[in-house]
Amino acid sequence: MMTLLNILHLSAILLSGWLIMHAMSYLIALSEKRGRRILLFGGCVLLCTMIIFIGDPFNILATTPVFLVIVFLSCKGTFWQKVTIGLLFSSTIFSFSALRDNYIHDLLFPPGQLGISVVIFGGSDISHTFNGTWIPAEHGYHISQLFTLPFALLLCLYTKKNAPDKDYALSDSMWRLLLFLTFIPLGIVMAVVTLLRYYDYNVNAMAHREYAVLLLIALFAFICLLWCVTVLAKQRKLEQQSMFAEINRRYYETMEQQHFEIRRLKHDLANHIQVLSSLPEEKRAAYAEELSGHTALSQSVAYCGDSTVNAVLTVKKSMMERCRIRLEMDVKIPTPLPYDKTDLCALYANALDNAVEACMKLDETQRKISLKCRADKGLFCLEVCNPDPESARSQTGKQTASMSGKPSAHSLIPPTSKADKRNHGLGLKSIHEIVTRYHGSLEIKTENGVFDLFLYLPLPEYR
Repeated sequence: MMTLLNILHLSAILLSGWLIMHAMSYLIALSEKRGRRILLFGGCVLLCTMIIFIGDPFNILATTPVFLVIVFLSCKGTFWQKVTIGLLFSSTIFSFSALRDNYIHDLLFPPGQLGISVVIFGGSDISHTFNGTWIPAEHGYHISQLFTLPFALLLCLYTKKNAPDKDYALSDSMWRLLLFLTFIPLGIVMAVVTLLRYYDYNVNAMAHREYAVLLLIALFAFICLLWCVTVLAKQRKLEQQSMFAEINRRYYETMEQQHFEIRRLKHDLANHIQVLSSLPEEKRAAYAEELSGHTALSQSVAYCGDSTVNAVLTVKKSMMERCRIRLEMDVKIPTPLPYDKTDLCALYANALDNAVEACMKLDETQRKISLKCRADKGLFCLEVCNPDPESARSQTGKQTASMSGKPSAHSLIPPTSKADKRNHGLGLKSIHEIVTRYHGSLEIKTENGVFDLFLYLPLPEYR
């Protein structure tokens, strides 16, 4: 029986540790190195197997910093994110363990019954009777620790259900706020475990129900704080989506205004001709030059069957000509695309703006942008290529990154070269947000000195 109990105890603790580590992975990125993941698994197993007595401060005070160090070594993220997540999960497990080892255990093995040899901290082994069978106290705690498995399972399912997107990001100020809120229930658990001196093997823990109430309050607070991470992450994402939508809307309105100017000036062309015929010779040339230089009279070409794409390409091609950038296009879009106009404008405009920014760092002879796009067989594909200034200087070879669905974009988005980095560098993030929203895929790579952005979106009528 003892051998079977030991096997059940070990299996439950190992599985509980894996569930806790899996729950953590929903809120913080784990290291890709196998050794560090094994280290984190060991830390989670340590949390689950640690016995927390009320009135015995050693275990909780020794284990907490050890687990935080393991989190720092095994997880990715900012300093404040690691501290907050580490304390949240360790304190949640400790509050449950205190309830388990002081109250659940005493419900299973009430002190003072026949078959208990009471010796505190030494002497002979403490033993219990369980269903009429004598068992050492060590195995009594093994039995009570089996309750850790259903708790870890519920915690993992709860975290999974309420987990934010994988690419969620909170600012350091938000993480510091969550850490501050964590200190309140953490202080309750620490005070109950380390400051109170009631524990007596002759006294049933139910005689101190007020401590159980405090631990339950702390446990509930930790669960609510885990939910707060999700709420803040979703709110942050909504704010970013709103910001991108506003940027894209303004971009599209600018394009629309430019095309309105084109239509207006072309409509007024007869009036301009009359003005030219009535002006004296010395003013006629100046007026004609001013009129011909107006951006609204630049060439407007129907590149494809989508008016939004035509508008963006017309404006960007004119800009590239002024910057002496060669643009090679292969556009095969026979009919209007079934996407929001502001999203479509943002995809093309941001991709081309980033390519222009890169080309402006090169000599005029090297400035070249290639654009290919097509809508066929249920997919809309867009590819923009341009010389990469960094690769041109370093010749470092090939770098590739891709996104599909929810993976983080931060690792593949190169930093902006503009001085105001806070208000710039949003182009690729906006593209990623749009691609993710339409359930598409985005790939960015640098190979042989060429920066290549490729994305595809499913066409709704084929989905």
